[in-house]
Amino acid sequence: MGFFGKENLEYLSEFDAQKFENSNLQLYYHSKLNSDVIIYSDINYFLRQSDNFLDEYDSKIFCFDATDGKEHILSSKISNITNSKKVFIWYFGEVFERHFIQSLETIEYDYVLLGANRNEIKCDIDYLLPFKYFRYYIGYYWIENLVNTISLPKYDKNKSKVFTYSRANNTGSWRENFLSKFSNNIESKNSANDAYDLVYPKYKHFETIYDYTNCNINLIFETIDYRNNDEWFLTEKTFKGLFFSKPFYLVAPTKVLKLLKAMGFYLINFEFGEKFETAKDLDNNFEAFNNWIESVSDDEIEIIYNNWLEKSKKNKELLFNYLNDYSQSENIFKKLLNK
Repeated sequence: MGFFGKENLEYLSEFDAQKFENSNLQLYYHSKLNSDVIIYSDINYFLRQSDNFLDEYDSKIFCFDATDGKEHILSSKISNITNSKKVFIWYFGEVFERHFIQSLETIEYDYVLLGANRNEIKCDIDYLLPFKYFRYYIGYYWIENLVNTISLPKYDKNKSKVFTYSRANNTGSWRENFLSKFSNNIESKNSANDAYDLVYPKYKHFETIYDYTNCNINLIFETIDYRNNDEWFLTEKTFKGLFFSKPFYLVAPTKVLKLLKAMGFYLINFEFGEKFETAKDLDNNFEAFNNWIESVSDDEIEIIYNNWLEKSKKNKELLFNYLNDYSQSENIFKKLLNK
């Protein structure tokens, strides 16, 4: 959905809840590509299926978005299908395990697109690609109109200067060590324990709708250790900060900060220094931010904060410009279909 946009796909399968629950595939049509889009929910079903039903299509593109040990079997089957191409798309932005890389090195994909920094893999990289996935996965697609109607509150003297979600449960964890440097002007919640629904973890992301919009400054920790500039990516954490358009300070590898700045996004980090080359630079930046939080009065911060709020409102506009631009994916598939 994120790659093509739900609004650009026509659902062709029968719309029946019970049939959908038990179906092995869903069929869509993409008018701009003049192509059917078939989504298999069961790899084994595809492996068992005869290839004859694909004969009606002039060109076939098979997208791999996971490596679960069956990718070589899939590759072998697809290689025997005429006019077929193999594409690997990794939306999630998460860390690659070694067997993932080995799989990418041995299967001859016609095209590879990743949402994470992997220098050893020949591929295209779109660092914001995970955002198109998270838009649907965490359910925020359904609240976009709602968020556009929310009037973002200005600085509230009755609340802590800073709010954060952190899973800093383990003594010695990098988040715990980072938070230990911080002043007392902070309200902290555990994003796992404070979730509304632990049976369906997907929906735990909805707790942020209130917390992110009604706090003052958001302190956001990205998934990967901020000292890791070799393997980095963006997740739903940064997505939420941009989505809700409130001022936030981001603890992430400095290459993430440089990327976001180059793309025109606004972070509070940029108010406390221009240098983002090493983890030490972020340590110094954060120390300056923390010292400011400890020393500034509520009256002073109110004026400055409201200025930051106006700057932050541009984040959502830039985010949606990206989310609603499907030209990249359409161009990729047009080239592959016509090769």
